[in-house]
Amino acid sequence: MRKKTIINTIVIATLLLAVGVNIHERWNKTPEITDERVLKTFIPQADSFKKRQGPFLYFEIYSNHRLTGYAFNTKDLVPDAKGYSGPIEVLAAVDTACKITDLKILRSDETPDYSEDIAKPEFLGQFKGKGPGDGFIIGKDIEAVTRATISCAAISRTLDIAVHKMQGLINGTKLSEVKGARHLNLDIYFYITVLIITFLVVVFYLKMSWLRYTGLMISIIYFGFIKANFISMSNLSSIFLWNLPDPASNIAWYVFVISALVLTFLLGAFYCTYMCPFGGLQIFLNKIFRINIEISSRLAGNLRKIKFALLWILAMAALLLNNPNVVNYEPFSTVFLRKGNLIAWTIAGVVLILSLFHYRPFCRYFCAAGAFFEMLTECGRKVLGIDAKKR
Repeated sequence: MRKKTIINTIVIATLLLAVGVNIHERWNKTPEITDERVLKTFIPQADSFKKRQGPFLYFEIYSNHRLTGYAFNTKDLVPDAKGYSGPIEVLAAVDTACKITDLKILRSDETPDYSEDIAKPEFLGQFKGKGPGDGFIIGKDIEAVTRATISCAAISRTLDIAVHKMQGLINGTKLSEVKGARHLNLDIYFYITVLIITFLVVVFYLKMSWLRYTGLMISIIYFGFIKANFISMSNLSSIFLWNLPDPASNIAWYVFVISALVLTFLLGAFYCTYMCPFGGLQIFLNKIFRINIEISSRLAGNLRKIKFALLWILAMAALLLNNPNVVNYEPFSTVFLRKGNLIAWTIAGVVLILSLFHYRPFCRYFCAAGAFFEMLTECGRKVLGIDAKKR
């Protein structure tokens, strides 16, 4: 017991230290300023640029000694703009009517599987020619990158606000009057997510095997292959670093994540058992051969320690580096986005093959997010005073 207390004390102390370092780094971080060298590469046809500092930093663009437009980093105009995993900065050029002429992603904390696609001309090119008064609505005016809706919505909203602010500065409009209040976007994905989670809660209480497998199949298809919704260490790190997407346009994501956390706390292991698409995929693969290779309880207990060690190591890394992407190791994105390098596909292949012969090997031994949910389950059990056998 004393050994366990010492270990817990060390873990908590180091995590608090990492949190302190993270807060210090954020507080003292110098904003990135777009300089003229970057602008010259971005707008080669321009002769010169004039740096202006009003309510925000921007540059005037001159060609043949004539003002032809403006350039700015969206971070300076919309500092709270965030994508799925954190801040997104876009270098934008507009003409004198504040119509977008060119765009370039300067910084994105999204995972490479997402950031590569949102930086392509096929997506960014849709914004060219748009300005104040034009539509920036994802799904209506702008076609989102498949399974990267949150990141796309963040960029679209940021550019919409930025061109309005730029126009407001030129016209002398008060910035508080530039853009009206935003409303929650209760789209079809919100209702589908609510419906599926409600069904899974009903399945939990009915305790019927065939209904559980039906629910798992729905989770695999919709949350996994259609929406690529899952909770990984990158997601958890983004939450704890407060790198959250805009609630108004991503309400379905919040419903998914909050439901997973709250239902796990209240019902115990709910996310891992009913909602997780990768866990469900492993369960179905294990059912195919019906050959379950068991290992000794002692070995299983030692292997289970791996995911808790990973949870601590990866949490420390994300906090100290202030980057949730450095802890992206799970095969979730590789499988459900069908993207990844040779190493990623090798890891995913090994895990899926092992699942044929052993019950949920990744979940049981290597999933750091799963370790977090186990701790959340235990916390809920103690707070609510519920016997583990009744959950």
